[in-house]
Amino acid sequence: METAKETTLQRILKIGGDLIIQKGFNNVGINEVLSAVDIPKGSFYYYFKSKEDFGLQIIKNYGDESLKLLNSYFKDKTKNPKERFMTFFQDIRLVYIQKDFTEGCLLGNCSLELSDLKSSYAHGVAHELDRWEALFEACIKEGQEDGSIGNTTDAKKLAAYMLNNWEGAILRMKSTKSAKPLSLFIEFTEELLS
Repeated sequence: METAKETTLQRILKIGGDLIIQKGFNNVGINEVLSAVDIPKGSFYYYFKSKEDFGLQIIKNYGDESLKLLNSYFKDKTKNPKERFMTFFQDIRLVYIQKDFTEGCLLGNCSLELSDLKSSYAHGVAHELDRWEALFEACIKEGQEDGSIGNTTDAKKLAAYMLNNWEGAILRMKSTKSAKPLSLFIEFTEELLS
């Protein structure tokens, strides 16, 4: 059972993550997050050692929550591995359309905004993306074994290539305010996996 501290911490991380994905890390003040969660301003250091620690916990929490979503797609045994990829990318494309092409991926956003500021941020983002890549790799291997994915490229390399291109398509989507980069990615990914 979660303690009151853990529950409050999860609320801070969820609301803080939402604010950061909308405004960027450097445009969100600690007081803004604490006010949104409705806890006293002096409470920040009860939950976090520093603003850097706050940022790292936001990155980890987003990675954990996203991994749950990814698992719901990539471990779905009712679809073959290629269908899992295509369903995931198409569904997330629809989410971004509904959000008017804003926000994007917190990991991609933080990679651009924070990785050059502190190595801890770069390592945190890289670690979370590595977890996603491992899930892609496992699904690709499964598809190569059952024949639903015809591409015989090394699964690890193919997973890295796909994740890198997906994150790039999300960044282009944000700047163009259009689904075209995601749609192009999906079109080529379907061919790539055939």
